[in-house]
Amino acid sequence: MAKTPGVFCLEADWFGLVRPMSMKPALDLLHGSDAKIPYVLRDVATRSEVEIYLRRSLQARYRAFKLLWFAIHSRPGELLPGDMRVPHERVTIDALEHLLDGKCGDRVVHFSGCQFLRLPRRRIDQFMRRTRALCVSGFTEEVPWLEATVFELYWITQLHYEARTKSGVRSAIRLMRREQGALCRKFGFTMRVRA
Repeated sequence: MAKTPGVFCLEADWFGLVRPMSMKPALDLLHGSDAKIPYVLRDVATRSEVEIYLRRSLQARYRAFKLLWFAIHSRPGELLPGDMRVPHERVTIDALEHLLDGKCGDRVVHFSGCQFLRLPRRRIDQFMRRTRALCVSGFTEEVPWLEATVFELYWITQLHYEARTKSGVRSAIRLMRREQGALCRKFGFTMRVRA
């Protein structure tokens, strides 16, 4: 499988069938660049599909895919992969924490959906402690899809070039704040490293 750190992305429909949008061109750009970042992309439309592919992402053959990317509509602490009106299809941070309990190792967990990380810091820190995620990142504000995706590519590139250690992730965070500070503030972009 991947020799360089890769991305394992779970993506749900963004704007329905009339305006199909996907992270695939963004992931193709990362893979086709000089960084050559490998990726796995899986479409998810239900809570059970999120759970199935999340379990698969933890298999030994995907160990080198160090960034787990949830490209799914959200609200604070909830992923909304399917029909947003159906409560049992939502995936809460509690459910994710249970599924990933102790299994993230040195992975970065990134949430693309609007406002997912609009949570108390202690709740994000608890998620990292329980899952053993190295870092959690995502938005606390509503964000425009295209601009946010370009911004996220910059973040993923910074992570790729830094070592997969706490000091490496901290270095990537410093670079983001220095070079993309205005957008970090505008988007409410949160980057937390496990204590």
